[in-house]
Amino acid sequence: MAVDLTPSPRPHGAQRMISATILVIEAFVVFFAVLVAHQLAPGDRLLTWTWGLLAVLALVACTGMLKRGAWPYWLGLVLQLPVLLLGLQVTAMWVVGLGFGALYAYGIFKGHQLDAEKDAVDAEVRATRGEETGEQSG
Repeated sequence: MAVDLTPSPRPHGAQRMISATILVIEAFVVFFAVLVAHQLAPGDRLLTWTWGLLAVLALVACTGMLKRGAWPYWLGLVLQLPVLLLGLQVTAMWVVGLGFGALYAYGIFKGHQLDAEKDAVDAEVRATRGEETGEQSG
């Protein structure tokens, strides 16, 4: 069974809104985790800041690309790995990273389902309205 993550054509679909919200909140959490890691691992500050800021920028950039097809959603899933690996410096990030990964995956699939259901309802309403206007003009 192939996983279809093609976003709905609607400009503000549930899939895009849920996924973007989670990624932006996650970017803030990663930034604050980098601030914590700055104090906890003073010998690795350059690595911490480079890794952390690149992760933050990638999460925010991925948020902006969500309207470009299915691949940014897969990229967002891949970006959960650096967030999870931040647990090497801040132990709490193992739990937080798993939580955000689960939230993001759930948001993608549930949002896709909600958009598909909404698209089906919209198509049904358009078909019904088309039949009504056809009967009135004939």
